[in-house]
Amino acid sequence: MNDRDRGKKQGYGQMMRIILSVLAILLLVGAGPHPVSSGPVRLCAEPPASQCGPVKLEDISIEQAEVTIQRKVEVSEQALPLARPLMVRIVALASSEVRWNGVLLGRNGVPAATAAREKAGRFVATFPVPSHLVRPGSNVVSARISAHHAWLPVKPAVRVFHVGPFQNQQLRDLWAYLPTLLILGVLAAAGMYFLAAAISDRRDRGSLLLALIGGSAVLQLVLQVSPAFIAYSYPQYMVRMVAIPGLASVTAVLAAGYAARRFAQGWQGFVSLGVAAAAVISIVFMPWYGFKALGAILAGAAGLSVCAWYALDREPRAAQTGLATGLIVIALAIWQGTSFLERSYFALLAVLLMIVTIEQIAGLRSISLERDAEAKRAAVLEERLGRAQRENEPIAILRTGSRTHRVAEGDILYVQAADDYCDVVLASGGRLLVTMNLARLLESMSPQFLRVHKSYAVNREHVTGTRPRPGGGRILVLGDKTEVPIGRTYGAAIAACIG
Repeated sequence: MNDRDRGKKQGYGQMMRIILSVLAILLLVGAGPHPVSSGPVRLCAEPPASQCGPVKLEDISIEQAEVTIQRKVEVSEQALPLARPLMVRIVALASSEVRWNGVLLGRNGVPAATAAREKAGRFVATFPVPSHLVRPGSNVVSARISAHHAWLPVKPAVRVFHVGPFQNQQLRDLWAYLPTLLILGVLAAAGMYFLAAAISDRRDRGSLLLALIGGSAVLQLVLQVSPAFIAYSYPQYMVRMVAIPGLASVTAVLAAGYAARRFAQGWQGFVSLGVAAAAVISIVFMPWYGFKALGAILAGAAGLSVCAWYALDREPRAAQTGLATGLIVIALAIWQGTSFLERSYFALLAVLLMIVTIEQIAGLRSISLERDAEAKRAAVLEERLGRAQRENEPIAILRTGSRTHRVAEGDILYVQAADDYCDVVLASGGRLLVTMNLARLLESMSPQFLRVHKSYAVNREHVTGTRPRPGGGRILVLGDKTEVPIGRTYGAAIAACIG
C-alpha cells in the first residue's frame, strides 16, 4: 500500500470517528431527562388528593354525577422558562373544567352534578397553561368532568388527558388528513362516474351499486375527517360515532351485493343478507364503535372473497383481483385493528373503484371499436349490395331472428343445415344462422346454389374441384380451401354440373 492510499484510509477512519462521536452525543442528549413529564392518571372520588388512585383512561366511567381526574406534571428547573407554553388537551365525551395547581384554566362547556345545570362541551378541548403558573418540580393538573347529555353508554368516555407543548392541533390534523382528502376526491370522482353510467343506462344495476358504494364511502370519509374542521359538542360527536359503523355496514352490504352480481349471480340475495346480518351482529355486540365498523367491513370483505373464489374458473383475471382485494382487507383489518379505518380502508376502496372504473372504460372502448368495425362492415356491405343491384346479381334475403339481412348471393360460400335452421357461411368469414330449413332456403335462392349433400348446398361460383375421400366417395373443394362432403345420391348431378 503506497502513502497516498494509507493517507486516504486514515482520513476515512478519522471522519467515521467524528460521525460516531456526534451520534453518541445526540443519543446522550436524547436519553437525558425530559424537561416536562407526566405521571399516571388518577381518579378522585372527592377532594382532597389523598383519595385519588391510579386508573387507566379506558376504565374511567362518567355515568355518575361528576368525576375528577388528575395527574402530576414534573417540570425540570433547568427548562424554565419554557421555550413554548404548555397545553392541556382533553378528548372526551364530556364537559370539563381544568385547573393547574388549583388555578382555573378554563371550562369546556359547564360540568355539573345534574343535566339541567350542565352545558355540553366539545369533544376535543385544549387549555393553554400560563407560564407564570408553571413551577419547577411537581405540578398538578386536574379536570372535573360530567356527561349528563351522553345518550349512549360509550367506553372509553375519556380518550386523551395529556400535557405537552402548545401546538395548533387543527393545522396538525389538516396536514395529517391531506392524503385522506385526496382519497376523498378519488372516491367522489368514481362515484360520480358510475352514477352517470347508471343514469345513462337504467338497466345497468352494477353501475348503480358502484355509485352507491362510492357515495356511502364518501359520506363515511367525510365524517371520519370532519373533526379536523368541525368543533363537535360531545352529544354531536356521538351521532358521528353511530353513523360511521352504519355507513360501513351499508358499504359492506353493497360491495358484497356487487361481488355476487359480478361473480355469483345466483348467490346475490343470500350473500347480501348474510353480510347484512353479520354487520348487524357486529354493531349490536361489539364493545367499541371502532370495532363495530371493523366487524362490518370484515363481513363485506368475506362476502367479496367468497364470491370471487366461486368465479376463479370462469373469470380468472377479475376473480383473482377480487379475491386478492378481499383477503388484503381482512389481513390489514386484523393487523391494524381500529386504526385500519384511518390508515388503509378508504385507500383500498379508492383503488378498487379505480380498477373497476378502468375496467369499465376499457370495456366501453372495446364496444366502441366493435361498433366502428361493424359500421365499416355495414358500409362495405352497402357498397357491395349497390354493385350487385347495378349488375343484376341475385340478392338473398336472410332472416336471423328479428333481423333481416340482404346478402349478394355471390358472397355466400355454402349453406349447412342445422335442424330447422341453416348456417350460411360467407366468403368474408362471417356466418349467419338463418331461421329456415335448407330446402326452403334453396327455394328462395337462385339456381347457382347446388345441393351436394342432405346437409350441404354450395355456390357453384366458389367450387374449384373435387378429390377422393378416404374410405370412398368424393369431397368438393371450394375457393378458400373449404372441403364439403358429397352425398352418394348427389354424385352424378354434381358431375354433370361441374364436369
